[in-house]
Amino acid sequence: MINPNMTALGKSSSAIRALAAYGAKRKQEIGEENVCDYSLGNPNVPCPQVITDCMIRLLKTEPPVALHAYTASAGCMEARSAVADYTRRVYGLAAEAGDVYMTTGAAASLTITLRAVCARGEEVIVFTPYFPEYKVFIENAGAVIREVPVRGEDFQIDFEALETAFSDKTAAVIVNSPNNPTGAILSEKTLAALGDFLRQKEALYAKEIYLISDEPYREIVYDGHRAAFPADYYEDTILCYSYSKSLSLPGERIGYILVSPRAGSRADLFAAICGAGRSLGYV
Repeated sequence: MINPNMTALGKSSSAIRALAAYGAKRKQEIGEENVCDYSLGNPNVPCPQVITDCMIRLLKTEPPVALHAYTASAGCMEARSAVADYTRRVYGLAAEAGDVYMTTGAAASLTITLRAVCARGEEVIVFTPYFPEYKVFIENAGAVIREVPVRGEDFQIDFEALETAFSDKTAAVIVNSPNNPTGAILSEKTLAALGDFLRQKEALYAKEIYLISDEPYREIVYDGHRAAFPADYYEDTILCYSYSKSLSLPGERIGYILVSPRAGSRADLFAAICGAGRSLGYV
């Protein structure tokens, strides 16, 4: 029997793709210069020249068999070390290569992470408005999505609404800052309060509750602002990153998962991520 849930999902178009199709149609009707397309996150600036130069250099100098070979399931150790080094240098988080799992973009990072930390029937909290594919990823992990509206005046977390949504079934909370679609940045004050809130819930329910930080827009911040780093404010944090936006590389599908070295079950959590990647075929 064909899976009816997957059939229904395949026949339905995501809101983002529907908007993209509408935008393409309108460009044909009224001219591309008259349409501002805010649907798919495709780049409108080229990737940095250093990336193009590096790709050309590798193609010319690396042995083809080695260049195009499989890596270890968690990714090339050189790449994992580079991510850990960058994280230590820029954010001061004592990450190691063994905390990093390379992925095919942030979608794979989120899908793997949710599979790793959620048991069937548990709940994952998201703050509305949110990237709509979160619902698909969460349900694919066997979990249930719980939507919590943010404060209308500044898009920060409404902690009264969060308290109402939280329960002993809560396995994780997803934050996305800068946010897609609002562009809002969660303040240091908000993240500090969220860290305190989650630690209290961990103590209350005697279990680990994970903060999943979806960070493809981390560097895309303007006017002298800086996106606060969620792992600074809560120990059981998992970072999901993609180079698609920061380096204009969506087609390359390069990202990673970074387990905070401060996480209470650091080794087992990373093992669960490796297992989830294997079960989903993301190796």
